[in-house]
Amino acid sequence: VSAPLGPPHILPHPAIDAMRRCFADISRATTRPVARAPDVTRRGFADVARASPSRPAGSGRAAATAVGGRKTRGAPQFRNSAEDTQWSSEQTWYTKEKTYQFLKHKTVSVIGAPLAAGQHQLGVEKGPQLIREGGLAAVAKQLGWKMEDLGDLDLEGEAAKFEGETSMPQVRNCEQIGLANKLIHDTVKQEAKKGNFVLTLGGDHSVGSATVSGMKAVHEDLCVVWIDAHADSNTPASSPSGNYHGMSAAHVLNWIRPPLPGWEWLKQEHMIKESRLAFIGLRDVDMYERQMLRDSGVAVFTMHEVDRYGIGEVVDMALHRINPHSDRPVHLSFDIDAVDPTYAPGTGTCSRGGLSFREAHYICERLSMTNNLTSMDLVEVNPTLDLPIPPRMHGDSGTVTAELQTVRLAIELISSALGRTIL
Repeated sequence: VSAPLGPPHILPHPAIDAMRRCFADISRATTRPVARAPDVTRRGFADVARASPSRPAGSGRAAATAVGGRKTRGAPQFRNSAEDTQWSSEQTWYTKEKTYQFLKHKTVSVIGAPLAAGQHQLGVEKGPQLIREGGLAAVAKQLGWKMEDLGDLDLEGEAAKFEGETSMPQVRNCEQIGLANKLIHDTVKQEAKKGNFVLTLGGDHSVGSATVSGMKAVHEDLCVVWIDAHADSNTPASSPSGNYHGMSAAHVLNWIRPPLPGWEWLKQEHMIKESRLAFIGLRDVDMYERQMLRDSGVAVFTMHEVDRYGIGEVVDMALHRINPHSDRPVHLSFDIDAVDPTYAPGTGTCSRGGLSFREAHYICERLSMTNNLTSMDLVEVNPTLDLPIPPRMHGDSGTVTAELQTVRLAIELISSALGRTIL
């Protein structure tokens, strides 16, 4: 009996012997060693830079290259030629072009929605233009997006089509807002059909029911992440103020019955299921809203949950609730008053204890990383209430030229939603 080929405690087996002899024959017959491609991440770019060609690339096959003393296959061939010099500037080892599941083009359609009738503070209608002037186009270009700016919609002209007395005094400017929001809805729907990323600049959060319903008309399985200090879940019967910007979420959730006058265009199929909407950042919620939310299927993550779990875990839990398989388009509705007034003083309904600068950015970054983000509205920026930016700090983007704190933050948050990251 021949001596065992393996360790002493393993007895020889005829089949094993045959396999070993077979592999030995194959190894001796091989004229060219084959090794795996170099692990550039582990061994660094230095080995690649020192690489020298072992032989010319074959037709239709990867070249074998000597890297760190080993011959490898599948790695790019480095030679002192013009074409190899060009390679280093055109390709990269560590990244690839971002792919969006539900967009046909890397184009962002910007819709100005200067609506102020849903609340009592003047100045919010100036938000869209100040955001544009603060460097929005330059930010989009820097991130590789083509921008199509549709300008500010003529919402005042639409609202003026209503004449006479309102039949819904519990909602201020009910019919006027309904007509204005129909124009926003139709425009959002039109741009979403093109396969573009739809960015709507408010204006107050009344536009939320128009942007969500417009996207829902194109993406039937849409889900929504609603970032806000307030729940916006009042109804005409419960609202203490009668301001529609505090009812827009309830409206698109189909909690307002019977239908409001001037809103006949908002159909049942435009509404969002409760299981498809998640709130993040709530901290100023009315008594009736609390009861409605507790009895609903809406995912609600208040600032208490942000404090307890951290923003990363909260966003993951929210996405798991509304998009568990990461196969649905996502709309982000971002009310700037969700951010603490320390960072966003220029808004009409400030509330202490909000999201930090980094927490707000993380939400936008994380949603962008899902590759499911199809649209965003950024609302409630009021330049007349804003403050000048503090002295510039290291790391501030020179592309953003806004001179007001909240306007600047709005542009930066949009850039995070469009794919800007720290690394």
